[in-house]
Amino acid sequence: MSQVELTGLELPEIKTEIPGPKSVQSVDRLARGECPAITARRARRKAETGVGQDPIVWARARGANVEDVDGNLYVDLTSAFAVAGIGHTHPKVVEAAQKQLGRVVHAMGDVYPSDAKIEFLDRLVDVMPEGLSQCILGLSGASAIEAALKTAVVHTGKPGVLSFFGGYHGLGYGALSVTAYRSNFREPFLSQLSGHVRHVPYPDQYRPPFGMSLDSSPEDISRSCITYIEQILDGPASGGESIGAIVIEPIQGRGGEVEPPKGFLSELRRVCDERGIVLIFDEIYTGFARTGDMFACEHEGVLPDIMCVGKALGGGVALSAAVGRPEVMASWGTSSGEAVHTSTFLGNPLSCAMASAVLDVLQQEQWVEQVRERGDRLKARLEGLAEEFPSLIGCVRGRGYMLGLDLLADVNTRKPHPAAAIELMDRCRRQGYLVLPSGVHGNILALSPPFMITDEQLQGFFDVLYKEVKRLYSKI
Repeated sequence: MSQVELTGLELPEIKTEIPGPKSVQSVDRLARGECPAITARRARRKAETGVGQDPIVWARARGANVEDVDGNLYVDLTSAFAVAGIGHTHPKVVEAAQKQLGRVVHAMGDVYPSDAKIEFLDRLVDVMPEGLSQCILGLSGASAIEAALKTAVVHTGKPGVLSFFGGYHGLGYGALSVTAYRSNFREPFLSQLSGHVRHVPYPDQYRPPFGMSLDSSPEDISRSCITYIEQILDGPASGGESIGAIVIEPIQGRGGEVEPPKGFLSELRRVCDERGIVLIFDEIYTGFARTGDMFACEHEGVLPDIMCVGKALGGGVALSAAVGRPEVMASWGTSSGEAVHTSTFLGNPLSCAMASAVLDVLQQEQWVEQVRERGDRLKARLEGLAEEFPSLIGCVRGRGYMLGLDLLADVNTRKPHPAAAIELMDRCRRQGYLVLPSGVHGNILALSPPFMITDEQLQGFFDVLYKEVKRLYSKI
């Protein structure tokens, strides 16, 4: 392996114990300057699970590979939280960044915008589903969600929002109000969160809500959730008359790769249309080919009023957007002075130039079609693993290159097994493969690899995964 540049096509090479000495020393240095709530997670995780959680410290990344400061080479099956969809440091994105660095790095947002911002907005609207054509840019998924929530309230005049259990939309106050991922994220801040948010069950086909039978049909699960939502919106004294927005992930990401039954999103669209409610899709994780469609909502042909995107959009830099229908975005009116929703780094030229390159790569390299085909093959292999080890792997979740193994402690009750996910993550990492747990119980082994991961790299991962799953299964 070159000490200067990774090819993005290499198999793992472990040179030292993981985490290596330089990684440990680096994290110790980090702990002196970083808030302990962030850095000290390694000690907390070890106390909870018995699995060491000292992180590896990244030095270089290219394609589907990451090299740490100790010289260990890994295959990344996380895409760094689904950001590196087209791969780490894609050459065309790097070239776009270098060119922009020599021209202008920062402009003045809504006052004096850069040409890079204007070019990017043209490109973004071009790839969005038809009908979504006006944007509010942001720096994170949370800021896109908050822009969408603001838009909904100026459009409807109603402060209420309905969102879903297991939904993760970010941790800024507005985004945290609609997030229902884990209680410890919210509890310290409950007094400062919006009191106008209602959470309802997501239609999980594997763990049905409302105490429904585990063998309930997808249609019954969908119907139960839609009926419950309609009762909240229409019932006497329910408070539903104040709800002006519904926020949902078309497939839950951090919540555990949870895919709703076919037809649920269409029914949710109907519910909103009948009541004049703004439908917001959070496609921050699922967007830009991750699920085998450019956007997950296209799988059912359902158009939201506002779509929030981010993560993979910036090619590794912070950039997000809330993209809406013109008639909804027009509710902001025209500015009579200073913009009432803006930021210093609105449409940062460097971010916009890199994002334009990302969109070019997605289309030129035809990643939508490739991810759909490769994702089907990957899911079939995972389903074969689940069939061989049914008492440990309950089901394979997700679509495209957004997949997860649902790990069980009890197959009869479908009780989650979070310790298994943590152990598999650690054992894969020690053999050169990076994966993450997900889900509200932490029992989903999540796979969201960069799109260009090779068959050889995936085979290497499967060899390790099979060995470790078999070892865990033998202890059941």
